[in-house]
Amino acid sequence: MTSALLERARKIRLVCTDVDGVLTDGRLHFDGGPHHTKTFHVRDGAGIVYLQRCGLPVAFISGLASPATEARARQLGVADCHAGVADKAAVLAELCRKYGLTPDQVAHVGDDLADLPLLTRVGLACCPADAVAEVQAACHWTIPVPGGHGVLRAVAEQVLKAQDHWEAVVAQAR
Repeated sequence: MTSALLERARKIRLVCTDVDGVLTDGRLHFDGGPHHTKTFHVRDGAGIVYLQRCGLPVAFISGLASPATEARARQLGVADCHAGVADKAAVLAELCRKYGLTPDQVAHVGDDLADLPLLTRVGLACCPADAVAEVQAACHWTIPVPGGHGVLRAVAEQVLKAQDHWEAVVAQAR
């Protein structure tokens, strides 16, 4: 991580993420019924837990309403799960008010055009390697793995390293 990215990561007090295409590979599995299933990477879950243990809340901001997203948020203790959101920028503003933050204290991870209103406002804008070109151009950091393969875990590790929390996370794992 460059020194400019480290400086941005030091200021982060809230990590927001899109779900489909970031925490998942973006594919939805249908069995003919009205619901779909998703596959989440366990390392992203670990990254969320590490952030929360270190006092950094995590928020899901997804355009797709999904019981699978809500179940994963509950499982991980993510209190701020916003699924089925049309106006992601309004959710960002609401979260900043809730936590008493400015957008430069927020990181967001997104992969598609609906994330641009957040990525252009936050202090640390990140995306997976397979994000659309417009999102990659708007981001401070493109994580070198595709969506659904540990993108948020990588962001969590770098934010926690920048804030001198990583050694405590590793020590707790031993």
